[in-house]
Parts: sequence; C-alpha cells; structure tokens
Amino acid sequence: MRPYLRYSIRLKLTLATLVPLVTAVVLFWVIGASTLYLGIPDAPLFDLRSRIHIIFSVILLFVTLIGVALSAWLGSSLARPIKAVEEGARLLALGEHIPDIVVGGHDEISVMAEEFNIMKHRLIEREDEILALNRTLEEKVAERSAQLDEKNQWLLVAQQELARAERLVGIGILASGVAHEINNPLAIIRGNAELLEMSERLNDSDQSEVATIIRHVGRVEHIVSNLLTFARTTKKVIRPFQIETLLDDILVEVGHRIPLESYRIERQYLSVGSNIEADDDQLRQVFTNLIVNGLQAMETGGTLTVSTVIDQETGRCSVTIGDSGSGISADVQKKLFTPFFTTKPKGTGLGLAVSYGIVTDHGGDIKVESEPGKGATFKVLLPLRQ
Repeated sequence: MRPYLRYSIRLKLTLATLVPLVTAVVLFWVIGASTLYLGIPDAPLFDLRSRIHIIFSVILLFVTLIGVALSAWLGSSLARPIKAVEEGARLLALGEHIPDIVVGGHDEISVMAEEFNIMKHRLIEREDEILALNRTLEEKVAERSAQLDEKNQWLLVAQQELARAERLVGIGILASGVAHEINNPLAIIRGNAELLEMSERLNDSDQSEVATIIRHVGRVEHIVSNLLTFARTTKKVIRPFQIETLLDDILVEVGHRIPLESYRIERQYLSVGSNIEADDDQLRQVFTNLIVNGLQAMETGGTLTVSTVIDQETGRCSVTIGDSGSGISADVQKKLFTPFFTTKPKGTGLGLAVSYGIVTDHGGDIKVESEPGKGATFKVLLPLRQ
C-alpha cells in the first residue's frame, strides 16, 4: 500500500473524530464566555464557570485522546489488509509464490482479498500450463532434432553408398572388359611357355626363365579371375549350408598356407546347426580373404577371433572376424573397399573390393571397426534366405 493512501485514511478518520470535539469546545467557550446579567453577585458564577471549564477540558482531553487512539487503530486495521493485498500483488508480479491472504469479515476489503486469491490461483495454474507446454515443446523439438540428425546421417551414408556403388559399377564394367581382353593373349602366352618348358633343347637357365614366365602368368590369371569376380560375371549357386562348418574348413585350409603356431584362434559360434542360403564358394573366398588379412596384420602373432550370430527373428546372420594387430587408421578405412587400393607391398587391391561385391550381391553388408594399436574387426551381415 502506498504511504500517501495509508496516511490519507488515518487523517480522514482522525478528522472525523476531532471535528465534533473541536466544535463542542468552541461552542462551550463561546457560551461560557457570554454572561447573563441577573442582578446577583457574579463571583460565585465565575468560580462555577471555572470549575465547569476545567471539568469539560479534562473530559474533552480524555475524549480527544480516546478518539485519536481509536482513529489510529481503525486506520491501521483498515490499512493492514490493503497493504497485504498490495504486497501480495507486488510479489506475484515478481513471480514469487505467496500464501493466500486471509481477511476476516464480509466487507469490501475481504471480498477484494478473496478475488485476489482467486486471481493468484488462476495465474499459478496458467503458469504451470505454460511451463508444461514449454517442456513438451522442448522435448518435441529435441526429439525432432534427433530424428532429423539421424535422417541426415542415413542420407549421408546412402549418398556415400550410392556414389561408391556407381563407381564400382563403372570399374566393374571396365574390369570385365579388360579381363576378357587379357584372357586370350594370356592363354597363348601360357601355352607357348608350356611348350618351351617341354622342349629338350633348353638348358637349365632357360628352363628357369620359362618357369618364371609360367609363374607370373599364373599370377596374372589370378588377378584376371579376381577382376571377373569383382565384375560379378559369374552366376550365384544358392544352396543351404552351415556357416560354422564353412569357417572351420577355411581355418584348416589357411593353416596349410600360414603356420598358425604363433596365433591363437578363438571360435565363438552361437546358434550352431542353423543353415543359411548363399553361394558357399563365393563366401568361402570372402571369409578366406578376411581371415588371411587378419593373420597377416599380426606379424608377431596374436589372437584371431571368429564369431557367428544367427538371429532367426530378423533373418540375419552376422560373422565377425577380429584380430589383435596394429589396427587401421580412419583414412585407410574409407578406402578399404576401393578397387586397386592396398597397403601391402605385393597386394593387388582387389581382395576386399571383390569381397564387398560378393557380399552386397547376396544382399548383405561389410562393416569395419578399428582403432590404431587396438586391432581391427570386420563384420559381415548376410540374410538367412536369398
């Protein structure tokens, strides 16, 4: 409550009390000051008038004090609820929560206090509704932002896959044409070299040179075969088989080519006995390449982990081949499945590219996870049914 309003109320109450008293005093002194001549001695009358003045003065002073105290009490009683309403309005405007204002009686001030309490509760309800709407809006915005980020990531991955697929298609067509063109002269070279090898007119030095030619011709034939496989000119032969049996056979075959004494092979097969449908010969090439790469990545020995998971509900088979080698950097991971990219001194750069083509032709995918110094893990995802 503003000070001038509070003091105005008290002043009005005080004036309302004092005006009658002052009027009575003035009248009393006017009446007392006037004398009436009756022909009798006036000394007793003056004494009586003095005593009456004193009595009336005391009475008027007492009544005045009571009136002033009463007016002050009434002013304070009237100002207190108004001040409480004013203070409540100020705190409510600042956003603070205050208790209800309780004013006794049924006058206008109590009605105003009740209306103020109703208004306060409505404001609090509206504020809670606004806060709830804000929280809901923030949650929806965060959810939509997360969904948008996820869609953007999917879009980037799809764009990268599309660009890589287009590049691989072009390279595959080129590789198929080059392979067919190379096969004819290569067959002539091999035939003539074999005829020279069977000739009795060659000495040992010539025989060695012919053997070198035949060996390199075989290497070229292997590269051409990989090119044809990369181009996927061969038709898949789909039949059911157990993936664990295929992996065990590959590990046995690889053991004849690479000594496994310095390596520890861990097999983690889940759902053993379940069949998948695919071209086992093509997948044999994929897993052989991945296992050989994993062993070669551990030059001083290490642990090779081969695990399988078959999920009948999703219809997917996951084959994971991990090594404890030096790992693969992020830059190299982006180029792993690019044709003719290799980090090996004598590599052709077609092994992982061919494997990627075979897996994608089966409706699957290859993923790599690696950190430098912590090994690498290749995960092959395949559908159970073609």
